[in-house]
Amino acid sequence: MYRPDLSKQSLGTGYVVGTGVALSLALIAHALTAVSAGPSALLVVLVGIVPALVLVAANRWLPRCGLEGAQVWTVAEWGGLGIGIVTLLHLAVSLSGLPVATTRTALLASSVALAGFVGVLVGSVLELRRSRRRLKQSNDVLKRVLRHDLRNRLTVMLGHLNELEQTAAGETTGHTEALRESIEDLRSTTEKARQVDVALGTAHRDQQPVDLVGAVDQRLDALERATPEATVERDFPEEAPVRADWLLGSVLDNLVENTVVHSETTPSLAVDITVEGRTTTLRLVDDCPAIPQTELDVFSARAETPLQHSKGVGLWLVIWVVESYGGRVEFEQTPDGGNVVTLSFRTATWLERRQ
Repeated sequence: MYRPDLSKQSLGTGYVVGTGVALSLALIAHALTAVSAGPSALLVVLVGIVPALVLVAANRWLPRCGLEGAQVWTVAEWGGLGIGIVTLLHLAVSLSGLPVATTRTALLASSVALAGFVGVLVGSVLELRRSRRRLKQSNDVLKRVLRHDLRNRLTVMLGHLNELEQTAAGETTGHTEALRESIEDLRSTTEKARQVDVALGTAHRDQQPVDLVGAVDQRLDALERATPEATVERDFPEEAPVRADWLLGSVLDNLVENTVVHSETTPSLAVDITVEGRTTTLRLVDDCPAIPQTELDVFSARAETPLQHSKGVGLWLVIWVVESYGGRVEFEQTPDGGNVVTLSFRTATWLERRQ
């Protein structure tokens, strides 16, 4: 099976190591002639050999840093950016007609090696910081779910059980139904928490082209069957292939579920999909009460505190899954007090759809 993240990790590592090998060989060849050219030429070569050898060993130290999957490819891109900038600078100097050193070739190879190493180092630091930030976000949310949401649900369950023990058998129906609802809510919350954990472990998921139109249609059809009185409007193209995986279904289920659960009247949902170049946008507009600004602030800050937190884990799941696809999620309010949720995805390329 094709594994995009695994391929990106292999390609990224191969690019960094291959670049290091090529630069090391070039610098070693220059070192053989630099001995007779003088100490300055030898120093130029030695300055480049060290970072070049570090790049050669990238397949050893990148995994030990905790980088995996698409993160390694991003680090390789940073290395390529550093190499590209230095190469362009050398080219500009050469074309300018300014006098250049006799050790120009060795200087170019050394500076390219150094720039590649610095680029890889910067990319690694940024990716590790991003992973740490996402880990903190997930820990804050999951701690709140376990300490607050689950505890409250269990308290409700225990209260109804106490009532059941004190009530005659014929009068237990209401308490039984309430107990069943609490248990189902608890099960749903724990399942979402499990999906959050999977969403953050992107290296173990297979992203591939998925038709967003078909996936959304399936959820809206189910909504219309379960809630015939619901008003559903659709504006879709024939197809909209995006980069996603099986968690896309959970994202759509959460968004549609919110419309039904939070609607104070007959559920109303307008959904449209647009494809513009490399970006595919899914937009959902409902008539539910607006998401409180305090919750929107939490999502914008990407952090929770004991005093400021969201009410559930569903929207966090939506945000993390879509961001793991390389997309983004935005929340707005309609003029009449409803909600607009906009999800942006990366459009699958023609080549990706043929794989």
